[in-house]
Amino acid sequence: MEEYTLQDISNYVEKSPNIVEQWFEELKNRLNHNPYMENDEHVYDGEDLKIIQYIAEQREERVPYEEIFNKIYSIFAIRTKAQTTTDTTYMFEQSTQGLGRDPETLFYEIAQDNEVIHIFKYHSLRVMFLSSMLAKRMDCYDEDLRIASMLHDIGKMGIAKNILLKTEELSELEFTIIQSHSHVGNVIVRKHLGLTRAARFIRDHHERWDGNGYPRRLLGDEATIQERIIAICDAFDTMTIDRRNYQKETLSYEDAVKELQRCSWTQFDGNLVNVFIGMIEEGIKIPEYMLQEL
Repeated sequence: MEEYTLQDISNYVEKSPNIVEQWFEELKNRLNHNPYMENDEHVYDGEDLKIIQYIAEQREERVPYEEIFNKIYSIFAIRTKAQTTTDTTYMFEQSTQGLGRDPETLFYEIAQDNEVIHIFKYHSLRVMFLSSMLAKRMDCYDEDLRIASMLHDIGKMGIAKNILLKTEELSELEFTIIQSHSHVGNVIVRKHLGLTRAARFIRDHHERWDGNGYPRRLLGDEATIQERIIAICDAFDTMTIDRRNYQKETLSYEDAVKELQRCSWTQFDGNLVNVFIGMIEEGIKIPEYMLQEL
């Protein structure tokens, strides 16, 4: 592995060490990105150098920090470190290109132009983060999972806001309309990105372990593990942060964990719930910029 000092990187991008150090601090605070540690000292690698070079170039163009850091998460291999009393785990996120358009570009363009998707933007990013972490623990992480978890709600762009955000109980027709977002998302990702496997994950992320989900009423592990992972992470974020749909109070992590346990082997895969709870109890930290609300 190539190794660099802070001074090396500063010289390369022709910025003062203080500026570069501030950028690394922003990477840590916004994306939970941490350099390697060796003998209690930071060790920077080639990917760190590329990221800092990208920030420097973007700042020369006066690109806002918010836009820069949103793109960094998509473009580079972001290394996050979750430290507990027992272990340290590293997570790597990599960008991808579909057969058609770039998934991140599609997501941000629609989030900017469509009011409904804009509302759920940060929820989608958090579900992507949690799903990726859980999938890595289950040794089933891949780019289709990451893309599907980021775009799992993209089908809601065609649903009226007054239905999505309705505070009263939904009518049978309104609930049918809500359910249609899985199929619409499937079509969008299949046709515009050419990612048929990711599209299937989107279509089936509301299936239930007991077979009472939608749209296909799959039973147990007839739904893929990726779909079951997204379902858990989607529900957890909805309970703890994003209760916008029905204007309900958010739950504490402890209460949300109890709800996941209560729904094990009915709504959710109980084995995945146990692994997810272990991950949460270890203190996995969602990057700060994903915690923003509109």
